This record gives sequence, structure tokens and C-alpha cells, in this order.
Amino acid sequence: MPDDKKNAVAQKKLAGDETRLLPIILRYFKLAGVALAVYGFGYTQFSPSWILVGLLAYVWKEKRTQRKHLQIKIQQQIAKDEESTILARVEDLPSWVHFPDVERAEWFNKILDQIWPFIGDYVKKLLMDSIQEKIQQSHSTVGSFRFTQIDLGDIPPRIGGVKVYTENVRRDEIYLDLDIIYSSDSFIEVKVKGITAGIKDLQLRGTLRVIFKPLIGQIPLFGGMSFFFINTPDIDFNLTGIANSLDLPGLSDMLDTIIAEQLSNIMVLPNRIVVPMVQDVNLMMLRYPQPDGVLRIHVLGAKDLIKADIGFAKKGKSDPYAVIKVGAKKFKTKVINNTVNPEWNEVFETIIDIKDGQYVDIELKDEDPGSKDDDLGCCGNADVNIAIGTVAKAGITDSWLPLEDVKQGLIHIKLVWNYLSKDPAILDHTLQHMEKNTDGTELSSSLLMVNLDSARELPGSLKRGKKQMAEPCAYCIVSVGQKKEESQVKLNTDSPIWEENYRYLVHDPNIQVIDVQVMDKKTGKPLGDMALPLKSILRAPDMTLDQYFSLKNSGASSQIHMRLSLRALTTEKSKESTEPEQIITPSEVNKEGTSVDSSDAAAPESTPAPKDQKAAPAKAPSPAKDTGKPAETVPSPQTIPPGKTPATPKQKTDTDLRQRKGTTPTPAMLRSKLLKRLDPRGVHKHGRINLTFRFSPQRKQLVVVIHKCVNLIACDDDNLADPYVKMYLLPDKSTKHKTKIVKNNLNPVFDESYVQKLPLYTVKPVNKDYTRERVMVFMSRWSLYTG
Repeated sequence: MPDDKKNAVAQKKLAGDETRLLPIILRYFKLAGVALAVYGFGYTQFSPSWILVGLLAYVWKEKRTQRKHLQIKIQQQIAKDEESTILARVEDLPSWVHFPDVERAEWFNKILDQIWPFIGDYVKKLLMDSIQEKIQQSHSTVGSFRFTQIDLGDIPPRIGGVKVYTENVRRDEIYLDLDIIYSSDSFIEVKVKGITAGIKDLQLRGTLRVIFKPLIGQIPLFGGMSFFFINTPDIDFNLTGIANSLDLPGLSDMLDTIIAEQLSNIMVLPNRIVVPMVQDVNLMMLRYPQPDGVLRIHVLGAKDLIKADIGFAKKGKSDPYAVIKVGAKKFKTKVINNTVNPEWNEVFETIIDIKDGQYVDIELKDEDPGSKDDDLGCCGNADVNIAIGTVAKAGITDSWLPLEDVKQGLIHIKLVWNYLSKDPAILDHTLQHMEKNTDGTELSSSLLMVNLDSARELPGSLKRGKKQMAEPCAYCIVSVGQKKEESQVKLNTDSPIWEENYRYLVHDPNIQVIDVQVMDKKTGKPLGDMALPLKSILRAPDMTLDQYFSLKNSGASSQIHMRLSLRALTTEKSKESTEPEQIITPSEVNKEGTSVDSSDAAAPESTPAPKDQKAAPAKAPSPAKDTGKPAETVPSPQTIPPGKTPATPKQKTDTDLRQRKGTTPTPAMLRSKLLKRLDPRGVHKHGRINLTFRFSPQRKQLVVVIHKCVNLIACDDDNLADPYVKMYLLPDKSTKHKTKIVKNNLNPVFDESYVQKLPLYTVKPVNKDYTRERVMVFMSRWSLYTG
């Protein structure tokens, strides 16, 4: 070993000497070349003036090349950061030169003005041919409803400004804020049972956010679009016909409030409109993404308010209360009589879907029973202390804010930002901290997100005078504590698909319960119910349960499928608490989907999956119509959620596939096509197991990778189980392998490999007797065998 080290040092020294010698040799030849050139000029009696001409040409060329390179470099810097580049090169700029975040979009307004008449024709045809018929069929009382006149006018909407977010966004998404200004001369008139009413001169102003995500490597380059107003837009309009009688001081304000609330329920956060652009995109993640956090609003008090009630009885005081608005949410404090320095000390909590761009709007009112309440001032988005994005960066803000639109007045507001975490230890820490709270305020420790997906095999009811069973019109009532949410009614089906999302702020998940009651709208009778302690979610991986739950007081096989996610509230920022959930696109699934499912088909040849291979994230199914039938688009078994039983799509031959794709099908394409036809619950309705098989002739080894199981049946009282996989070779059962036990999970992930030495002569063709792998999934009281 010492000799080896000496040799290495000597070789390194020799290489260094050779490296230093090479520049010397090159320099010598350069000098020799210059001397030879001088000698050649003298020998041929060449005029020295030509040397000066060549020197001038060389200097001009070098200056021109440097200037060109500098221009290119400056243009590249401007393309990357225009403001910094210009400020670095110009010392004194005029005061009117600035670089706004919001840019004008006059080019788009000119295009919109050109195509507005054609948009009007399209909207008129849509309302007359589609919307009118749906309204007539919605209820018997509006069967005579019809549009008598539709005119969008000559004034199109305008985009006042466009802001593109470049910070605090992921690489696979684009955020746009559009300032929408619509001051129209439109006129729409309807007629119902001989009564004519209409609306004209619609005015709307608000900030519309457009999100393009996820970005993908195929046209149209993004998987979906989301539209919503960040805050409630300002709306105004005039009524015509019989509706004009409602244009009175009291009734007009009530009507404006009703219309604003209806718009909020459609397009103001947390509500949004989602448009998929490619197939199999995770619509549930686009429509119901995980919120950014929870904002806790402490309305402590106010002082020096104006005296709205002037009189002998009230002695120049006010009866103040505060109204707090965040997006579509609205909160109101109690009324404190006869004071200009009220102290409320109330706390409100609201879920914030997107913190950037939203703000807290606070209005102070003086209660006047029997008349319109007087304004005592407001705090809006003009104050940076009310911007939720600023609060999230600071964590906690506590300040006295001046009231606007009044001569005097201050309000004391404390805002606390809470991140979301899926770590049970953080939840325990939050609960311990809440126990130290002595002011008697009941705060929330966690957020429960409920995705009500579907139900199956609900019981029907006997038709009157007939012996046939009628399918129910099912809807759900989901409640946690005092808060209840009611789903839409799905008509005439025993397997309804709701695909709705609810969120609940939970005080203590260790003692609270989620109650679900399935009702029949036709009969008013319950179809089944279930109650699940929230503490059972704490034991699940990432505090998430995604499975079928058995219904009590219902049919023998009646079940409801939900995804329950619990997130702890914490004021401490961490990478885990701010990491967004992934949206899987078809291209990403094809990259990961190399394993097969063994419950319905023999395993085709596939490449081995590594031992530490992670399971692909689950994709949400495509939305189904209100027909009670599941959607045709079904995720592959590796990404199947324990959800719907898909309808079998029309089978196509490989020739059809080649004609549609324009290329010869690859093994991955054929596997994907095969897996779309499989039942997510398996042939025996007991679940599926995901395996990868490989035989190595050189090493004479059989390798089986046990990835995971999905949609296993529940065996314990808490609708969970403790599954593991046990496998051995037949017929002698001489070798066995048992995986780890995954506690309280119906979708366990194992990612374990089983390697067995196997002589080559024992492996025979598939169409004859061959050595098979028998897999058994053992759980309490039952076993599942698959070949």
C-alpha cells in the first residue's frame, strides 16, 4: 500500500509538470511565428502602411463584435428582469416612470370588442335552446317559463388589468388576476304564467382569478382551468316589468343581497368553476384543492366611534356591531348598546383557500331597529394590514386600524394565521396549547375535509299498488358537531354519485364524531346512517381515510364511499405543512404504471419494480351525470380510488387503437387499455392486490414485488383492518414469505420484494401445468385467495 501511494504521487507530479510545460511550448511557437512574419515583410519589401490598415480593420471588427455581444446580453437581461436592468443603467428616472405589477390588456379588449356580437348570438342560442328547457323541467310551477327577449347589448366587458404571479407559485401552474369591468346596456326579459319581468343595465366589477394547472407536455399544455372571484364582486342592475315593483329602498337592498349570495355560491371562493382540458385529469383536486390555511380573526373592540344616534333618550351614543367578510363568508358580532367604545372580544375562524389576493373586509354598523342601519366606518383592501397574504407572512398581527369614510374611529383587530399539517404530533401539541387557554373561548384544533363520493346498493321502497321496488332519490346529511351540510338529490338510483366536498373546523377530534344520514327525498324516510369517531382518522396514514363505510339501518350490502382528511392547525410553518397535493396527469401515470393487478387477469410481462418503488397517487374519477351510473373513465388499478364500479366501455381492437393513435400500441398502452376494464373491487368484491412478477434465467430467481392492496373489506368495529400478505410456492409450500402488518388501513402499501431460487426446468408455458404463485391476504375472520 505505501508503494502504491508513492506511485500515485509520482504520477500526479509528472502530470503537473507536463501541464506546466505545454503553455511554454505554445508561447514559443507564437513568438517564432511573429518573428517569421516580420522577417517575411522585410524580405518581400512589403509596405508598413498595409499593417496599419489591417490593424484598423481588426480594431473596428473587435469593437463591433463587443457592441453586438453587449446588446444581446442587455436584451437577455431585460427579458429576465426589465425593472432591475433599466434601473441599473439609468441613474435618474422621471417620477412618472414606474413598473406596475398589473399590466394593461388593450389588445384583448380590442379582440373582445370585435367578437362580442358573435358571443351575444351564442349566449342567446344557449339560453333559448338549453337553459330554458332545463328551467321548465326543474319544477311544475315554472313549466311555462320562457325567454321573451335576450340582448347582451353593444358594450362588451373590459379587462382593466392583468396580473401574472411569478412568486409563491409552483412550476406546473399559472396564476392570472383579471380586473373585470362590465358596464353593459344588456336587456333580458322572461315570462312565467303571463307575468313579465326583466333585468337591464347590468353592472359588475371584480377581480377574477384564472388558474392553469397542471402544466403538461402536450397540447393544450395545461390539464385544466379554474375560474373564481377572489372576493365578492360589486353588482348593480335595473329591473323591468313586474320585478320593477321590488325596486324600493328595503326590497332593493334585500334583492341585491340575494343575488350577490347566489353569485358567491357559484363563483366566489371557496366555490369555483373548473374546466378540464385533457382526459383523466384529477377533477377533484382541481375543484376542491387543499386550502392554504385557517385565519383566526379576533375582533377585540373599537374606540372613538362617531355618534350615530343623536337624541334626548340615547344622549348621543351608538349601538355598534361589526360585520366581517372574507370571500363568500360573512360573520357578525353582537350588538353593544349606547357606547362609542365597544368591547366585543369575539373570535371567528374561516378557511382560506388562497391567501394571496384575498383580504378581510370589516364594516361597523349602528343598529337601528325598523330602519336602515347607519355606517360607522369600514376597513377594506386598501389597508395592507388586512391583506391575508401579509398576515400569513407575519404569522400574527395585532393593531388598531383607522376607519375609512368617517371622520374618526379606530378598531382593534388581531389576526392569527394557521398552517395545515398532517402530523398527529403537531395536533397533540395544538391540543395541549389549547388546554392552557383560560379565557373560555372554544377554538379549533384541526380541519376535517370530507369528500362525499358515492353510495351503492341502497334499499328501495315499494311502489303504490305494485309489488315492484322503486329506486330511491337519495341525498346525504353530513354533520360534525352543530354544523350540518346537505348534498344534492340524485334521482331514481340506488347507487348515487355526489362528488361533493365539505369542510369542518373541529375542536377536539379525540371526542367528536362525524354523522352521515342517507335520506330518500320521495318518501322522507332514512335509507341508512353511520357514525365514525374522528379519532379513528388519527391512526390512518397521513390522517386520511379513503374507503367504503357500511351503513347501519339499511340494506345488507349498503355502503357509502367517502374520503376523510384531518389536518392539524399550527402557527409554525414547515415544508410538510405547506406542500400542495399533486395532480396526476395521464402522461405521468403512463410513466409510473409498470405493474399489474392480479385479481382479474394473469400478469403480463413487465419490468421489475424496485423495492423502494412508491405507489402512484390516486386519481379522482371523472364526474358522472345525474343518472346514477358510474362514469366510463376508470383509473388504472395502481391509481384506483376505492370508489365507483365503472361501466365497461366499448372494447376496441388493436387496429382501432393504432388508427386512433396513429402508431403501433406499446406494451404500456396495451396494459393501460386492459386495466381500464377491471372492476376496482375485484372479481370477488373483496379488493385487489397489486404485484409485479419477474423471472431471471441467468440467476434462476423468481422475483415478486408486493406493491399494495386496494378496496379491502372492513373487519373491525371502526370500519378498518390490520392486513398483511402471506405467499408461498405450490404444490409443496416449502417456502413462505410474510409482509409487515399495516395497522388500521384498507388500502395498505407494502413495497416488499420476495425472491426465490427456482430451477429453470420448473418454469413451464402458461397453457400447461406450471408453478404458480398463490397469494393470500389474511385479515381477521376472512381470507382472500387470488391466482
